[in-house]
This record gives sequence, C-alpha cells and structure tokens, in this order.
Amino acid sequence: MLTYELLDTRLLADEGTISPVKLTGPFPVIVIPTQPITIRAEKRTCRIGKGQFVLLLHPEYNIYMVPSNSEGFAPVYSVSFNSYQLAKRENDTLLYVADTTHLPAHGQIMEFPRYAEGLLKNLMEQFHQTQKLNAAPKLHLRLHELLDTIFERKSIDISFMTNDQAIQQAVTYIKQHFEAPLTRSFMANMTGFNESYFSSLFKKETGWSFAEYVNQIRIDQAKLMLLATNDKLHDIALKTGFADGSYLGKTFTKYVHLSPSNFRKRRHTNRIVSIQFLGALLALGIQPLATTRELLQSSQLLHNRLPHIVEIESFDQVEVIRHLDPELIVAPTYLYNYPEILKALEQIAPVLTIPWGHLDKLEEVRLLGTLLGRTKEAEHWIAKLQQSAMEARKVITPILESGATAGIFELGHDNLWLIPYLSVRSAYTLNQLLGLRAPQRIQQEVLQTGKHLKVKEQDLLLYSANHMFLIVPTDDTESFRAKLMQRSVWQRLVYEQGCQLHLLKLHEFWFDDGLSLELQLSVMVNLLIDQS
Repeated sequence: MLTYELLDTRLLADEGTISPVKLTGPFPVIVIPTQPITIRAEKRTCRIGKGQFVLLLHPEYNIYMVPSNSEGFAPVYSVSFNSYQLAKRENDTLLYVADTTHLPAHGQIMEFPRYAEGLLKNLMEQFHQTQKLNAAPKLHLRLHELLDTIFERKSIDISFMTNDQAIQQAVTYIKQHFEAPLTRSFMANMTGFNESYFSSLFKKETGWSFAEYVNQIRIDQAKLMLLATNDKLHDIALKTGFADGSYLGKTFTKYVHLSPSNFRKRRHTNRIVSIQFLGALLALGIQPLATTRELLQSSQLLHNRLPHIVEIESFDQVEVIRHLDPELIVAPTYLYNYPEILKALEQIAPVLTIPWGHLDKLEEVRLLGTLLGRTKEAEHWIAKLQQSAMEARKVITPILESGATAGIFELGHDNLWLIPYLSVRSAYTLNQLLGLRAPQRIQQEVLQTGKHLKVKEQDLLLYSANHMFLIVPTDDTESFRAKLMQRSVWQRLVYEQGCQLHLLKLHEFWFDDGLSLELQLSVMVNLLIDQS
C-alpha cells in the first residue's frame, strides 16, 4: 500500500525569470513546464517538451534549468513530495517507511496528461491557501490522485515525428505524392543530401526506414480504398503507387497480416478499439471495445453512452488490447510518430488511420460511416444533428441581442487563452451549427486563416465577444468565475464591454467529434438560455 505526503508546490519560473534557475529541492520533485525547457546537470542534459514532465528523485550537484528557446521562460511548476510504502501491519497500527522504488526512474521524462492540468492547478491553489500542511489531509489525497494519474503513463516521446526541416519536407511530400514513384535517390536529391546520409537521417528523425515509411503510407491508403470502394486490387495498386495488384497483395499481407480480401470483410465489424474518434463511432451506433483513459477522461459527456467500454491506460498497452481480440483499431494518423507501437498494434488487428482535426466534423462521421459500412447511419445522425441545430437557433435567436457576437476561448496550463479554429473545442458548434457570428478580429485572424491563436489574458480585450464561452480546467465553474472576476481584465470585459461569460468544463469539451457535438450543443444552448 502506497501513500504520498505533499512537501511543496511552487512556480519555479515564469516570464521574466532570469536564466539559469537552480533546482534545489526538496526531492523527489516533478517539474512541469508549459513550454520546452532544458535541465542540465554535471553528467547529462535533458530536454523536457511542452506537455511533458520530468521526475527528479534526488538532488544532483549543480543542476539547473534553462528555457529551450530565446524567448525565455514560460511558467514552470514543481511538486515536491515524500513517498511511503506500508511495511508492517500490527493490530491497530500501520507502519509506513519512506520508499521510492516503485516510482519511475530518476530523470525519466513522461507525458503530462491534458486532463491532469486541473488536478495540478487545484492542488497548487489549495496548497497556497493552507497554513499548516499537517492539518490538511485533503491535500495529500489530491497529491495521490495527481501522482497516480501521471505515473501510470508510460514514457512516450510525444514530439512531432521530426524536427529536421528537410525531413519534414520529405514526410509531407510522401504523404501528398504516395501514388507517384518515390525513390530514395529522388528524395535525397530533393532535400539536398546524398542517399546514404538521407537514409540514416530519415531513420534517426522518424523511427522508420525510408522504404518502410513509404510502404506504410501506401498501405494505409489502400486500406481506405478497400473499405470505401469496390475497386479491384489492381486498380487500387495503381492509385497507391504499387506496380500491380500482385505486388500490393504481397506487401499488404506483410504489413497488415491479412490478405486484402480478408481485410475487406472486416468493413462491418463491431469489434473496434478506438484510439480516437470515439464520438464519431458512437454516432454510427458502434460501441467500441476499448479506448484510452485520456480520451475517456476528456469526453465526460459520453460516459453514459459507454456502459461496457474497457479503459486502457494509453495506446501502447498492446497486451491489454490483444486480450480484447479486436478486428479493427481506429486511430489518428499521428500514430505514425510511434513506429514500434503502430507495428505492434498491426500484429493484433488492422489499424485504420484517419487524420485527426483536419476534416469537417460532419465529413469525419461520413468518412467513418463509409469505411465501416454504415453510410445510412451516418446520414441519419447528421440529419438529426442539423435538425437539432435548427431548433436550437430558433430557441436562442429571440434571447440574443441583435448582431450579437460569440467566441470560444480555452485556458491552457501555460496561462494563455486558445482561440480555436473550427476543427476543435466546439468552435464548429458555435460558428457552424448555431451560426453565431465571431467578432471581426477572430474572423480575420482565426476563422479566415484556419489556424488556432493563443493570446495573453490582457489581450482578450481585443478579441472579446458579447458571449464568451470559456473552457476551464475545473468542474467548479462558479468558483472559477469568482476568481476571474477578481481581476481587472474580466471586470472590464463584463462591466465595461458588457460581455457575458459562459463557463464550460474542459473534460467535457476537450474532444468534440460525432456524438460529442450533439451533447455539447445542448450544454451551450442551455447556458445561453439560463443567462438570458
């Protein structure tokens, strides 16, 4: 039995902090940056990226951190704690001893789950409001919840496939021209390298050999065509860069461990593990066998629709997935960043990779409906959603002021506010389904560019809307509202500019595909009605 004792939590560095910053403990400590940092010690250097954290079990001589770019520090947080293991149970007495053997290794870099940000902020807020740690048992329980959440994750590099611009160019070209002849010599020449160096650099940066990666992209395109069309194998081969159907068949079987014809038979399967697209599958009437904890934690509105789903820690839990005996694994294309995991999953069942966050929300459902033999179900659900949106417009139009604008803003753990494009965070629901007009500046800088924007809190005055939907990392939205209203920016937005604030819970609005859209639409409409 384990227990944890909170020792300290602090903001180690922030904008304007002079570099370097010495790390002096207490230890063990987890260090969580909001932008990349580098930690340097006597014998080694490690880079902790955005969305990652590092565990330091013990002090090292002359250990310090510096920002990884010339712009300086963004907020860097730390949580120090003691860890205890139950050593002896005797009558009514439990004896715990300090023990760190169960913790990850010293210096290990891990992913910091997006849904853990609320836990971290809540812990820090309660810690700084507490006078005596020994009189605050709830703090230690909060710490336990946070550590359990982040330590159960495996050490995974979540960075982009490659940081080398030449290899990025090559990867993009392969994805866009998979049907064309793609030779190593051609790609090396295009990127300005000799063949040998290009091959070694491509492998180093992506984890794939050049030939492997080209084949993987082509095979995944062939999978889509096998499911979405009745085309003959020879025709699919010519469309995906293979010389003929025979060569495609051999390569397909090697990579997918099924023949193309047997793969095609899985089109109507219900035995699906969902690594993304959970809401889209539910919209089609498919109950996935399993999904990841992060996806479930960030899709709370879907919980009642998932009575039997198995929760896996993360998508690298290969043996757990194998035990479920799925017939198909639906995953985002960013799984290419994890070659060994993708190959291991393909040994279990064919992996169907779909671009995440690129398609129109309704087209995403249509695509999956086509691939999984549920075209009618897709069109029925889309028609129902559009009807719900029309009815919602009729309800809110009389209660909104003429010419009212609306925007959606999400608070990140870097204390910046994300203004999302239509592909994420229910911006699609707000601007497309409900048809609410964004402020001119958001139209110009976000909607027309197709790119997300991050701004500082004080700059929200430039992007304000009559109705501001705020996605915040807590369930206690009213307490969060009260804290916002203690600051001058929000007082000006509400009292001077007349903005209405509608607070949304992050774990209900982090993902917004398929059925999530329908449920989020209802939440947003109810907020507008309640505050009218």
